[in-house]
Amino acid sequence: MMKTILIIEDDHHIADLVKLYCEKEGFRAITAYDGEEGLELTRKTSLACVILDLMLPKKDGMEVLKEIRTEQDTPVIILTAKEEEIEKILGLEIGADDYVTKPFSPKELIARIKAVLRRTNRAVKTQDTISIKNLLINGSKFEVKKGSKVIELSVLEFKLLQVLASSPGRVFTREQLMASIYDSGSKLVFDRTIDVHIKNLRKKLGDDPKKPDYIESIFGMGYKFKEDE
Repeated sequence: MMKTILIIEDDHHIADLVKLYCEKEGFRAITAYDGEEGLELTRKTSLACVILDLMLPKKDGMEVLKEIRTEQDTPVIILTAKEEEIEKILGLEIGADDYVTKPFSPKELIARIKAVLRRTNRAVKTQDTISIKNLLINGSKFEVKKGSKVIELSVLEFKLLQVLASSPGRVFTREQLMASIYDSGSKLVFDRTIDVHIKNLRKKLGDDPKKPDYIESIFGMGYKFKEDE
């Protein structure tokens, strides 16, 4: 079945260019030229990935991303002219899976899309179920439960939790975690990406970084999933 990519971009030239390259790679590509139209399409279309500009009319990209993340886990790649690191951090904290700044290479964007889809597919195909503390991590369902409550995670957050929880007590460096959740050919947005995802993951799990129940920071090294005492 052909995978559908949604391009939410108000610049028609850029939207058409991205659409053309997506279709050349065998994807079905659809476009929206404002945030409200794009958000509506995410609700009524089965999507493999969303390419999202930040500077949009009617509803800006950050608001669109927030609403997408409250409703679904479709991978989102932010595409924008904003280059400030704070914008990257905010996008990742809200739940973006990658970040590309303009001007950009269409071929690089396609490579990023494929990398995100490979990561998503690996997460969905994972069959292992991890039961630890009061968490149940079900790879086949792509579902995390804390007690009876389902915790909504992005693809990268889910993969990160899987890696840490699979080896409680083991310290993972940032480089090891990056290698586990990113493809080797994928360029990372900036060198503190893992810290941003850990922060977001802790927030969703209700984990206090000063007195963690789940994820501990190991100064100068990385992170580990806390063992039962």
